[in-house]
Amino acid sequence: MLGMEKIGQGMTTTVYRDGDTAVKVYENTPIGEVENEAARQRFAVDAGLPVPAVCGVRRIGDNAVALEMQCINGKPLMHPGMDEADLLGAVDTLVGLQRAVHKIDASGQPKQCDRFVHRIKQTHHINDAQKSQLLAKMKQLDTHAMQLCHGDFHPLNILYDGRMHWIIDWVNACAGNPLADACRTYLIFTEHIPHLAEVYLRVFCQAAEVSCDDVLVWRPIVAAARLVENMSGEKRTMLLNIINEEIPSHA
Repeated sequence: MLGMEKIGQGMTTTVYRDGDTAVKVYENTPIGEVENEAARQRFAVDAGLPVPAVCGVRRIGDNAVALEMQCINGKPLMHPGMDEADLLGAVDTLVGLQRAVHKIDASGQPKQCDRFVHRIKQTHHINDAQKSQLLAKMKQLDTHAMQLCHGDFHPLNILYDGRMHWIIDWVNACAGNPLADACRTYLIFTEHIPHLAEVYLRVFCQAAEVSCDDVLVWRPIVAAARLVENMSGEKRTMLLNIINEEIPSHA
């Protein structure tokens, strides 16, 4: 945008700096969707979490909408040049922040399982029989938990400004089961930083006092819900392999 410094690029958004304000710009996105994200982020701020304050939502021209928020001048939790000790420390920090999120009662926020159902039904990468079995499995696992789940908790969504860590990108925040939220984080580690995936899983499970199987049982459901996202063919194949291990496509 004219006169603004570009500071970030996502799949569907571009983030600019305008003084002390970060301007997250969505192209061809209904303003209602951006207002919903702003509401979820405000909820997290009001809950006392380290989250950038929301300034507002506005239209830009005919096809763009901007979410304006407090600008955090920081680096992602994990970045090039970190040694192994720093990476392990970052995993501990990540889990501590994630557990803080999970302690918040999010009753009234969008439900995690509703989002899973919508995304699993929407994907065309698995057949109807697999979808039915996945949804039945999710129904068995659903404890109707209403804890706050970020929905996309990974190192790039944690910024460190030299003083404190900030949690960003609340578009997928919901009320649900922290174990499913942790499973998504585990899958993201598996795809992008595989040598830390098991480290993350072990640290999270120790902190949450659960078994690794309690988290991993969600793998085919979380993998199926991810299939609607933009990703490489290699990553999609990895997710399909996870699903097919438990629910073969010919079943």
